[in-house]
Amino acid sequence: MRNFTAKLNSAVSKVNILMVDDRPENLIALEAILASPNYSLYSAHSGEEALRHVLTTDFAVILLDVQMPGMNGFETASLIKMRERSKHVPIIFITAISQAAEHVKHGYSVGAIDYIFKPYHAETLKMKIEAFVQLYQYQEHIKLQNELLKVIGETSNDTIVTVDEAGIMQTLNPTAARMFGYAPDKLTGRPIDDIVPALSSFLHAETNHGARLIETTALRKDTIPFPVDVQIGKTSIVGKQLFVCSIRDVTDRKMMEEERFRKIFDTTPCLIALRSLKDKRYINVNESLLQAMGYEGNEVINQSADMLQYIVDSDDKGAERHDPWQPARNIRIRYMTKTGDLRDGLLSSEVMQVHGEDCLLSVVTDISERVFLEKEITRLDRLNITGEMAAGIVHEIRNPMTTVRGFLQLSRNNPSKEYTDIMIEELDRVHNIVTEFLSVGAQAPTRRSSKHINTVIETLYPLIQSKALTGNHDISLDLGECPPIQLDEKEIRQLVLNLVLNGLDAMPLGGRLKIRTYSDSKQVVMEVKDQGGGIKEEFLAKLGTPFFSTKASGTGLGLSVCYGIAARHDAVIKVQTGEQGTTFFVHFNL
Repeated sequence: MRNFTAKLNSAVSKVNILMVDDRPENLIALEAILASPNYSLYSAHSGEEALRHVLTTDFAVILLDVQMPGMNGFETASLIKMRERSKHVPIIFITAISQAAEHVKHGYSVGAIDYIFKPYHAETLKMKIEAFVQLYQYQEHIKLQNELLKVIGETSNDTIVTVDEAGIMQTLNPTAARMFGYAPDKLTGRPIDDIVPALSSFLHAETNHGARLIETTALRKDTIPFPVDVQIGKTSIVGKQLFVCSIRDVTDRKMMEEERFRKIFDTTPCLIALRSLKDKRYINVNESLLQAMGYEGNEVINQSADMLQYIVDSDDKGAERHDPWQPARNIRIRYMTKTGDLRDGLLSSEVMQVHGEDCLLSVVTDISERVFLEKEITRLDRLNITGEMAAGIVHEIRNPMTTVRGFLQLSRNNPSKEYTDIMIEELDRVHNIVTEFLSVGAQAPTRRSSKHINTVIETLYPLIQSKALTGNHDISLDLGECPPIQLDEKEIRQLVLNLVLNGLDAMPLGGRLKIRTYSDSKQVVMEVKDQGGGIKEEFLAKLGTPFFSTKASGTGLGLSVCYGIAARHDAVIKVQTGEQGTTFFVHFNL
């Protein structure tokens, strides 16, 4: 490669010109005219001397005198043209003898390319020589480039094919014989699809990046497929469009990639299965899957039945519409082992090609231990909350029970209707505390159906309004258009009532409470806004905790019930508070 580059640079920088004349003064005149740093001028005083120069040096042009003693110009030109290496060197005859047509014709017949008659014009001669030199340089460039391309083609490990617009192979380098098992001339004139199926469909594809790289499969003469990378470039020669395809055998690279994949496949703790999309059979499964499922390899490999039976967790939004033969990302599932045990997992899958076959790669990350720990933590949290609630309810119930006991002792000697009323009131208070406590702890499933939340609010409005009037408060409704959502009407009525009663209790006399609803494409929102004094910032994090209340006589159970109802409806409660009042937002997902 270095030698070719050196030749190419040399050809560009300087050329050789041979001047042949038996008269020294004529040679001196020519040297004066053609003197240039771009030319190396050689002089010869006879035909014999000229031939010796031609044997050792390559010339861009030869200026040859016709009339010379011994071997004349015509004889010299004939011998120069007989030699293979010099037969294409342009010869210009310079003569002072007859300009007759027969004489000139004889000069052209022995290989002359031009005639210059003495006396000649110096500038004209110089311009002619420059033209021949440029032509020589251009030819040398082409010759060296062709030689370089030939060497590249012969030494390349890639098969280089030129293809016409119809996808017919025009030329191939010798590598084609080693790669495909054909002699190059046996492939010339055949479609490129014979060795790389469907490659012709990529030839005319639009691209913004010049050459295109395609990963595909080629076929040897024995029809054995093997993986290849094909790079396609487009060119035009003499108005004819051609495509140059470089085909590289990437079998070794693919084997390395498959080896890395196999190691990951075998050693990962995830459950991996590779199945054919054509006939649904298991092509391969890893050891982790076999151990988790309780199968032996021969019970799974090449079987078409669904060994990995799973159900999609209904909590995943839209998961029930999952197509098991389409790509997926971290879908929550429960899968069944050979013994019938259900375990939890996250399923991801991807469609890919393995040895030319479309396959589905499924990866399941077992999260059974994590789910168990989450449930255990939830259970322990519930026990902790239950302990706190028990302590609170004992405290709350002890006060009215003490009061009832004291009035019962007084009633022994002095029965009184006033005492009886007080005891009934205290017993009602105990009943309400126990009822709210049971509501917080209730875990019964909700019975939801499609309902309008505005209908629920309008049904409660007379009750809410009568309660507001007893405290000299005002209630206003601003109910926007909302689509129906899945609600348990009984629970939602309790949610609305609790929020409204809390808001009324928080306001001074004459306050206004506003209930507003609205929706967008994703949710329905209900607002309950009061004009109370607001909630202190340090108390916001404790809202919904049983037995935490900002009211002197409150138990905190009402708001805790509200948060529980919202959770069972996949809703979220948010709070905005300030000196002008507090707003509770309940966001229901559509």
